[in-house]
Amino acid sequence: MRLVDPDLVFDIQTTSCKDKRFIRYFWCFVPPKKTYKLLRPVVVIDKTFLKGRYCRTLLTTIVIGPNNHIFPLPFLIADSETTESWTYFLEMFGSNFYGYDTRFVVICNKNARIINVVPKVFLFAIHTFCAFHISNNIKTTLESTRIAFKMAAEALTSIDFDKHMNIIRNTDPLGLQYMLSIPKKTWSNLYILMSRYIVTLY
Repeated sequence: MRLVDPDLVFDIQTTSCKDKRFIRYFWCFVPPKKTYKLLRPVVVIDKTFLKGRYCRTLLTTIVIGPNNHIFPLPFLIADSETTESWTYFLEMFGSNFYGYDTRFVVICNKNARIINVVPKVFLFAIHTFCAFHISNNIKTTLESTRIAFKMAAEALTSIDFDKHMNIIRNTDPLGLQYMLSIPKKTWSNLYILMSRYIVTLY
């Protein structure tokens, strides 16, 4: 692979030298330290399940490029999604890309493993939640609640934010209660401690 792409970053881990059973594989096809300076300081991390013969888990990160295009960064294939696999993945990401002392925003779903790992690996990162996932988790039958929440998450002024939240307050008190249980600084563009560059993942 290095003959094709000399800038490839990868790490393959197996069990003992005797049986060589696959554990995890980290890779990235771009020269990381030459690339990340051009990208917005907003990193989205998530996972998906691989189907087929091997049925493993794929962890990945994406960012938004200077032309507003999705830019995939590193990937990790592992046996399953665990605290250990997330720790390894984010440590490899940090050592090859942003480093541990760089301030940037991490967006993810409310995954307990990620929530526990991110502040330990990235001490200066601002950890936020994907507004789309929060919206899907609101227990409501009113589509207007999700629309108002989306508008509140994207609002850039307190007037607009309060207007959309008041709509929810007047029509769906239970939905509002769930939203208020999640700190506004983790999902609102207005209250986040560092600009998301209007990356709200909707």
